[in-house]
Amino acid sequence: MKARTLFTAASLIAAVTAAAPAYAATSIGTFRQWGAYTSSDSNGKMCFVASQPQDSKYQPNSVSSRDPVFFMITSIPAKNIRNEASTIIGYPFADNVKVTVAIDGGNQFTMFTDKDSAWIENPAQETDLIAAMQKGNRMTVVGKSRRGTITTDTYSLSGITAALDAIAKECQ
Repeated sequence: MKARTLFTAASLIAAVTAAAPAYAATSIGTFRQWGAYTSSDSNGKMCFVASQPQDSKYQPNSVSSRDPVFFMITSIPAKNIRNEASTIIGYPFADNVKVTVAIDGGNQFTMFTDKDSAWIENPAQETDLIAAMQKGNRMTVVGKSRRGTITTDTYSLSGITAALDAIAKECQ
């Protein structure tokens, strides 16, 4: 199932981003607020860009703990995955919730969730999401935890185009 493959890839990406030397991820470069990385395993080369939120808001306003948060775009040529958007939110999602991604308060996209990760619900919209990110300045990601906390993470989109260009060259 595609979701399981994506969940595994997203989990690996978070681990690689959080502890790059332990997983032999190589930085291709930092492009303002976005980092570009490559890694290899038995499935071949994987490239991804990742960023962390510039701001996070919580409703209610108390959070006991949250793991690192990332928004990523991944390419795995051997699996025919190109520019797949995902997020690792830092907590287990509530059951049967969706994540909303908005670019500059306008273009909205819906993501489905599994444990602490989410992916674009309609894969046909993935290209539109990436294009909106490249044209935009700010992205918000809204999710709901198992405890009922609603989080709004705000990302800068500064550097996303250059980071995507770098992984496109690296993972052809």
